[in-house]
Amino acid sequence: ASGLSVKNYCAQEGIAVATLHYWRKCFAEAVKHQPTGTRTEGFLPVTLTTVQPCVPPVEIHLLSGRRLKLTAPMDAGWLHTLVRVLESPCG
Repeated sequence: ASGLSVKNYCAQEGIAVATLHYWRKCFAEAVKHQPTGTRTEGFLPVTLTTVQPCVPPVEIHLLSGRRLKLTAPMDAGWLHTLVRVLESPCG
C-alpha cells in the first residue's frame, strides 16, 4: 500500500526481504486454514498503554550465569517455575 518496492520498503523499515516474505506466507497460511465463519476483514482496534512499574526492578542472577530483570510484580509460582526451567540441564 505504500507504493514502495518490497526491497525499498524493507530498507525503510529495517527488516530483511526474506523476513517480510516469511511473515506474509505465515499470515496467508493462517487465514487460509481458518474456518469460513471466523474470518474478519481488516484489523481490530488495539489500545496500547504505557506500564509504569510500581516497584523498582529486581535482578536475579541464576547459577547458570543467566540474569532475569523483573520490572513488575510477578506471580511467585510462575517465577519459581521459570527459574526451575532455566536452571534445569535442558533449560
